[in-house]
Formats: sequence, structure tokens, C-alpha cells
Amino acid sequence: MNVVEISLPTINKFSSAYMEGEESILRFFTYNPHIQHTYEKRKESLNNRNYPRNELAEHLLAYNAYFDADHHTKTNIERLKEAKTQVVIGGQQAGLLTGPIYSISKIISIIKLASEQEEKLGVPVIPVFWIAGEDHDYQEINHVYSPLGEKMEKYAFSLKGSGKKMVSELEFNKEELKEWAKEVVKSFGETAHTVNIISSLEDALIKSQSITDFFAHIITELFKGTGLVLVNASDKNLRKIETKFFLELLEKNKEITKGVLHSQENLENLGYAPLLEVSEDSMNLFYHRNGERELLYWNEKEAYATTKDSGLKLTLEELKKKMEEAPAHFSNNVVTRPLMQEFLFPTLAFIGGPGEISYWAELKDSFEAVNLEMPPVVPRISLTFLERHVEASLKNLEESLTDVLENGLESKKKAWLYQTELHQLEEKLAHYQKEYQEVHMKFKDLGNDMMPHLEPAFDKNWRLIDRQFSYLQRLMERSAYEKHENIMKKYEKVELALRPQGMPQERVWNIFYFLNTYGTDLIHRVCQLPLHHNGKHKVIKL
Repeated sequence: MNVVEISLPTINKFSSAYMEGEESILRFFTYNPHIQHTYEKRKESLNNRNYPRNELAEHLLAYNAYFDADHHTKTNIERLKEAKTQVVIGGQQAGLLTGPIYSISKIISIIKLASEQEEKLGVPVIPVFWIAGEDHDYQEINHVYSPLGEKMEKYAFSLKGSGKKMVSELEFNKEELKEWAKEVVKSFGETAHTVNIISSLEDALIKSQSITDFFAHIITELFKGTGLVLVNASDKNLRKIETKFFLELLEKNKEITKGVLHSQENLENLGYAPLLEVSEDSMNLFYHRNGERELLYWNEKEAYATTKDSGLKLTLEELKKKMEEAPAHFSNNVVTRPLMQEFLFPTLAFIGGPGEISYWAELKDSFEAVNLEMPPVVPRISLTFLERHVEASLKNLEESLTDVLENGLESKKKAWLYQTELHQLEEKLAHYQKEYQEVHMKFKDLGNDMMPHLEPAFDKNWRLIDRQFSYLQRLMERSAYEKHENIMKKYEKVELALRPQGMPQERVWNIFYFLNTYGTDLIHRVCQLPLHHNGKHKVIKL
């Protein structure tokens, strides 16, 4: 197993510009992660802040122990109590079977950067993964894709009544989820690893009380030995530690919102559309009622907080009292979650994907509104697994790996078939169609002179003839495809493996396909590879 680095654009224009270090973009961030001494400067800056280290460490010890964390993780948590210890952090939703591979690549990025900076800075730097268990868009995480022929088959685990409920609080049938997980793993094919994987998943499910727990058990097992620390944003015990910070976010909610809107205006002036939906009256905090999260809005005229879907009316003092008495009834939205993260953790760096980088650009003024400094925002490592049989097909087709990863092969496949088989036939067919149309027009002109009322019938007749020419063209294309089916399927196999559904592999494929094929220690072997945060895409040859 080895790594090849290639330069690829990211999935959006903004993050590509950020990775290229464009000055107009970098001013929306406090630090430039692409230059030397960034981490040294950030390390010194963190020495000027206080954090709830002991309280947070005790919570993390209890939380990670619940998922059978090993001594590497527990040692890292104990180190968090030391004043000089810092963290590299990133997060993701609790996807079923970990979701798309980019969740795994993000965790690997966190681990690699923490290890690298601990060695360079000479201080403890621990990897922390923030599970967004408070998210309520279950449809985003309820499925996994598996290769079936030349397509990806979607395996979804549906739950009724998910609505606005947090994923951590969704009720589910363990037996049904167990059968779903077994079906997914078996769809990857029976291998020497299949039975052990299914057994491990069943064991994790037995111990889990929520979908978030199931995710945390899997991640803990996959990353044993790396020292990875998990934190669940929806944990009620964590809320108790967060109470004083919630109160501060509440006090400064107007300034926070103004900060976002100001940054969005500046970004729009540069031609970038805002990603965050923030209105002037948004308080950027959720209030939990009847198992659902409702975003709070401030009615300035009557001086009370409300939600759009209810008759809730709470004054600022009433909100404060509820926060102090029941902090579990509140949670952060996409704006305040990064701020809460910074209140809690001495963050040396935040690892983000392309979308996160884009919306973090809207938050710098919000950090400053609560006297915080935005940490260095570091693009996560992007990667593609390249299997030997796929690489062999790629070489046989004489196609460029870089080109396939960036553009896919659909147009190349059609071009090959056209050049090899269809161009002469289609040219002749087009020629005959034009001749036929000219004859038909003469026939129509003659008919119009003699019987003008039949013009609609002539038009209808030509449409029928034209459809027959189109049918013959499709028939020729299908026949040519069947004649060269072996080559066509190679194109499709490579496309499915490297650019499925027109997207990067890590946004569609699931890690358990590769664990099932290459062994459950695959992630540990990947973590040992030289994966540097240099903005280049990593192709891991298996």
C-alpha cells in the first residue's frame, strides 16, 4: 500500500481559492494555515485563555469509557488537564455505518495533524472528534451506498417521525437495524472478514442506546490505538459544562448575528453567495420542546424570544433562568457550534471539509463578538482508494488518473465509442435524414398548394419520421455498445470506483466496503502512511 499525491480542485470555488491562498479570501480568517509559524503563533495565543480543563476531562473520561476506549485515549484525556495541552478538532454527523468515507478521512486528518504538531511544537496535542449528535436531518445520514453492477445501490434505514428530533434521541428497533447492517455488509461480497465485521457491528448495536452511540462504538473500535477522543455535542452532561457559555452566547446574540451578516455582505461583494441562512432576528440557539429543536428568534419590538412554529414567548431573563436550570433544553446552531467548541477546547486547529471552510468564512466577526479568536481552519485530507483491478483497467484504457478523478469517464466512454464505431454510421444517418427532410418539405409544399388544410397532417407526419430516425440512432448506439461491451464495462467500472454518480469517491462509497475486502486493520495501516496537509489529494493504492 502506497500513496500518490495529485493536485485536484475541491468541490466548490471558495474552498479551492482558500487552498490556493488567495489574499481576498484569507482576510475572512484569523490564521493562514499555509504559512510557517502559524501553529507556533496559535500555541502562544492559547496560553492567554482559560478552559474548563478538569471538568471537561472528567466528562470525556466517562463518555469515552462508555464506548470501551483504550488506554491511549484515556491517557490523552488525562493530558487535557495540563495547561499546555492543546487539541486538533473536527466533527461530523453520526452517519449509519460511519456514512461516506469523508467522515473517516476527516478523523485521519485530525489524528495526523495532532501527531505532526505535537512533535513540532513540543507540547501535547490530542485529536478530538466532535460528533454532531444534536443534528436533526436524519435523511442525510440514514443510508449507505453499495456497488451493484455498474451502479451504486442505495440502502436506506427509514425511521418514522424523525422530524426535527435530534439524531441522538431517535427511537429505533435494534433488531431491524441489525438486519439492515448485515444486509449492507453482505452486499459488499462474502470475504474472510465479513463474519467478524457483522459480529462487531452487532456487538456495538447491543451496547447502543441511540444511533449516535452506534456511531461512537464503531469509530472507537476502528481507531483503537490512535488516542482519538470523542465528544458528543448532544450529551446532557456536556450541557452542564456549557451552561455559562450558553449564557454568554445569549447575551451577545445580537452581536453574533450582526457579525455573520457583515461577513456575508463582504463575501457577496467578492461574488460568493452566503451558505448560512441567518436573519437579523435569529438568536442562533435552539430550544428543545417535545423532543424537537426549534430555532429561537428575538422580537425586538416586544422584547421576547419566540420560535416560528409555536406560540412560545420568553423574555431574556426567563431564557437565562431556563438555561441555568435545564441547559439540556438548549443547543447550538451552525453559527454558535464553532464558538462553543472554542469556549470548551484549547483548539490549535480546526479540520474542515470544503463546505465547512466556506461557511466558517462567515464567522470571524462572530468569534470576535464574544472575545474569541478563530483557530486555524485546515482543509481535511481528501483521499481516494485505488484497487489493483481498477488501476489495471485504467491503464488498459490509457486514461489519466488525474483526469478521471476530476472529470469522470462518461464523456470519454462516449467519445471512444463514437470514434471507434459510430461516427461514420451517424454521419451517413444524418445525411440521409437531411435528404429525407428535403424531400418531405417538397412533398409538403406540393400538398400546401393543393390542400392547405392538410399542413398540420404533414407536420405530424414529419415528427413521426424524425422520431424513427432518432430510434434508429439509439438502436445503432446500443448495438455498438454491445459489440464493444467489454471495453464499455471497463469504463463504467473505473467510473463507478473513482467518480461514482459524478462525485468524488469519498462522498459516496462507505469505508466498510474496503474493510470487508482488505481487512479491519486497513484504517490503522492508512494512519501509518505519510499523509501531509499540503492541499494535495491522496490516492491510496491498495
